[in-house]
Amino acid sequence: MLETTTSSFVIDLDDFCESNNGLDLLWRLYACVPRLRLNLFTIPGLCSPAFLNYARSLDWLDFIPHGWLHTTARECQTWSYADSLTYLLALETAGWRHGFKAPGWQISDGMYQALLERNWWVADQAYNHNRRPVELRAYLLDEPNRIHGHIGHLGGHNDNALELIFDQLAALRGEFRFIQDLT
Repeated sequence: MLETTTSSFVIDLDDFCESNNGLDLLWRLYACVPRLRLNLFTIPGLCSPAFLNYARSLDWLDFIPHGWLHTTARECQTWSYADSLTYLLALETAGWRHGFKAPGWQISDGMYQALLERNWWVADQAYNHNRRPVELRAYLLDEPNRIHGHIGHLGGHNDNALELIFDQLAALRGEFRFIQDLT
C-alpha cells in the first residue's frame, strides 16, 4: 500500500512512448487528483515529433529521456562515453529535459561521465552510489513519498503498472512535484 498521508509526492512512470502512452488513464488520474504533477520517463526513439508536441503541451506532465529505443532493460548498460555524449547532445538540440533514467536502472560509467559533464541529473538506485560520480545530481527512490511505476507492461509484466496502482494514486492528496524541482 502506498503512503497516502505524506504532504508532498513525486510520482514517476517508466516507458512512456507513442505506442505505450496510457494517456486515457493519465487523464482519468488527472481528473481525480488536484494539482497532479507526473514525471514520465520517456523513450525518445519511439515518439514522433507530433506526438511529443502534443504531450509537451500538457503542463502537468514532465518528460525525461529513458534510453533511446528501450529494446532491452540493459540498453544503456554498455554505452561508451562517446556514444552517451552524442546521445545527450542530440537530446539537448531537440529540447529534452536535462535528466535521464536508464532502462532497467542499468547504466554505464560512460553515461555517468557524460551526464556529469553536460550538467544533467540521473534517476538512479542506491546500489550505484559507489559507481556514480559524487558531483552528479541524482534522484533516488529513497523516501516513501517517491512513487515509481510503469505506464504499462512494455516488454513484460510490471506489478506497478499504472492500471494496477491507479486507485492508490487516485487516493493521494497533497502537493505533487516534478523531479526537476528537486535536483
